[in-house]
Amino acid sequence: MNNKKILLMSLLTAILLSACEAEPTRSVDWYIQNTRDQATKHTFCQQQPDIRETANCIAAAKAELIISQGHEAIKKHLDSKGLKRNI
Repeated sequence: MNNKKILLMSLLTAILLSACEAEPTRSVDWYIQNTRDQATKHTFCQQQPDIRETANCIAAAKAELIISQGHEAIKKHLDSKGLKRNI
């Protein structure tokens, strides 16, 4: 019985520690405002098929579509939300 408790506590500890190290969820707007991070994340997601459906990969991909349309598209998107781009 003690071995089961130790194993359960170890597993619970590992889960809690991995949750603490998880990156924060970013929005499309955040990635548009932080294009260097967006490019890094988008490239990483493209190279890792198993994480492409995570929230951050999806947001980075959506931001890529807007960014690829150029400065005016970025400005229009951010203006519509009352946001500014960090350059």
